[in-house]
Amino acid sequence: MMRVTVVAALVSVSAVAVAQPKPGPAIVGATEVIQVAPPAGFVDDGIGGDDTHLAYVVADAASKCELHVVALDTRNEVTVDLAPVMLHAVAIPYFAHDRAFVVGETEDGSQLGALVDVTAGAKKPIVYKLGPATHVSVIGDAGHAQVALEHDVAGTAGKDHRAELYELASGRRLAAGRPLVLDATGTDKALEFRVDHWADGWTKAIGVKGGTWDRKENQRTPDTEATYDLTTNRFVDSHPIADLMEQRKRFQVLADAGGRLDFVHMTWDNTAVQVWRAGKPATVELDQPLAHYDPKSLQGVVGHDQVWIALSVDPVNADAVARKKADVEYLDVFTMTSEGHASRRARVLSAGMKLRFGVLDHRFWVLERSPSFDRGGKRIAVYELQ
Repeated sequence: MMRVTVVAALVSVSAVAVAQPKPGPAIVGATEVIQVAPPAGFVDDGIGGDDTHLAYVVADAASKCELHVVALDTRNEVTVDLAPVMLHAVAIPYFAHDRAFVVGETEDGSQLGALVDVTAGAKKPIVYKLGPATHVSVIGDAGHAQVALEHDVAGTAGKDHRAELYELASGRRLAAGRPLVLDATGTDKALEFRVDHWADGWTKAIGVKGGTWDRKENQRTPDTEATYDLTTNRFVDSHPIADLMEQRKRFQVLADAGGRLDFVHMTWDNTAVQVWRAGKPATVELDQPLAHYDPKSLQGVVGHDQVWIALSVDPVNADAVARKKADVEYLDVFTMTSEGHASRRARVLSAGMKLRFGVLDHRFWVLERSPSFDRGGKRIAVYELQ
């Protein structure tokens, strides 16, 4: 007990000995394009848009839910009341021209989606709505975007997972498969398939497929890594497991990735940032010391032609403590400059704030979160790199 007390005292003395830094500039390396702070309510979790528009939802945790679309050049704004459809917007995964697809969440945690016409004066702004479902996602590219609905329901033999596909432009159903029935271990016994993680809006299950009996060799073939399409009810990929240890480590990360195969991730020992594409990792070297950042603050966007990484400075990192002067708290924004390398392009002052980061094509946005409320935030700003 005495040893713990002494260590705590030393840490306290060390923290006191670190001088506070002078405030830095609010933004470095970028120019603010627009900043929005709703006079009533707050900016909800649903944020999207493109290079020319910012789309965001304003809510009040009661009965208000409004989609706002602002033209970044003219500041012209269109507002659509979403309250008849949803009260909590969690994402705007699609925005193109005069249409936005908004995903909302119900009180029981289910999701629903709505395609919204954001043309000024539209007579029928809610084009259609889909759900509820366990997950609602937009998949495919802009020219062939589809809405994926995935349902998890308790069945007689386990949990049934069923997927549907809809054409985003019209809401017309394209496909609906039979349920994949998983027991408590995540295994479909009929298929001899154990699911580890999901992809393409939870329409594809990825895991380990049991081997089959080879009569010629009089033995069972090795297990394979396989992908099962829930909309067509067939395996679309199966290949040998070359390195069992590598696969297990990779599957551990992907199981926690929320149905994504493209994302940024910190290694287990916090010594490197990884960019994952198509479920495979590659280490990225930053042009700033990684030890200066809080590893839990890592955020990022992996697009088709660009990768963005954001990290918050730890003001009392080891180097700051050594020189007895805390670093200024910034959210640092990096972009990939070449394969395996990322350069710091901008800094947003974040002293005392929790910031959420996102991208609008070649611009980025930052949402200032409420210190006492996990949903949404107080204000959102869009920036352009210099």
